[in-house]
Amino acid sequence: MTEDNYQELISVILPVYNGEEHLIDCIESVLSQTYDKFEFIIVDDASTDSTPQILKEFAMRDHRIKVITHAINQKQTKTANTAIKNAKGKFLARMDADDVALPNRLKKQVEFMQENPDIGILGSWIQLIDDNGKVIEIMQTIISQGSLGWSLLFDTSFAHSSVMMRSDIVKKVGYYQSPEAEDYDLWSRVNTIARVANLPKVLQLKRVWRGQLALKVPRETKDCTLQIMQRNMQILLNESSIDLKLVKVIRSISENSQPTIESDLLLKTSSLIKALYNAYSSKTEFSKEEKKIVDVDAFQKLYKLAKLQFSANTFKGLIDYLYLVYHFPKLFIYSLARRKK
Repeated sequence: MTEDNYQELISVILPVYNGEEHLIDCIESVLSQTYDKFEFIIVDDASTDSTPQILKEFAMRDHRIKVITHAINQKQTKTANTAIKNAKGKFLARMDADDVALPNRLKKQVEFMQENPDIGILGSWIQLIDDNGKVIEIMQTIISQGSLGWSLLFDTSFAHSSVMMRSDIVKKVGYYQSPEAEDYDLWSRVNTIARVANLPKVLQLKRVWRGQLALKVPRETKDCTLQIMQRNMQILLNESSIDLKLVKVIRSISENSQPTIESDLLLKTSSLIKALYNAYSSKTEFSKEEKKIVDVDAFQKLYKLAKLQFSANTFKGLIDYLYLVYHFPKLFIYSLARRKK
């Protein structure tokens, strides 16, 4: 496939509110892309700092920049949707005002999307940086559909600002909707009608710093995340109601907390994970590597529950351990070997 075949218009979308501290770096990283057929739609959500002036100056310098200003602050979800509704591109590339796109990001992603028309969302690995741009670590998100679908039952699985999306798919599922955890909600809905993937390349720098809104996780975001998890599980199991208490337990063990949980609740949570694992395995065509990733994650969740159960009820805990020995013998032996080290 030649270079000309990739020349689809990309709409880079950037919702911003009071982003003056790192906004210039963000915008310049987009304007420096090796793939230059894009429009850059920036929606200012009624900023009160110098953001409007920064945007005005950049818009005068580069005709690809289109600035839209909200008269009243409408928050993240509506601001992102304003950008999407004004986008003309076949693909949407998400940006956040704190972050930096590496020069080949758009090129690498659009090439992959063109070669894989069944992909609705494409993220990438990212490099976390601090306030001064110093590297903290590389975040390697799960790559392929078989294991991503399982991961999306429990968490977002994508670095939001690294994502490229097909515009028609996003519009088909109804744009961003949730007022909190809006990215997880959108990925989950897209995953029901299209394939999703992450490129195993660092294409985005994600800044973690003292003024970042994303670091301040409110109760509403946590509650929305649990409700999205619950919906995802209900869709997979074709059930109309899964107890939110069980979802909370799964979330807590995924975050490596050590809560005190009643034996009966642990038993029901373990049964739910087994049902999810069996349903997902029966409906998914795995590669060998994808199957391994899903098996390990399911085992780890069940093993943590078995440990908690053993503390709450020794007999039931032993039964849970025996289940793991029978269904995941190699992983169980490996876990024992690691404990002895």
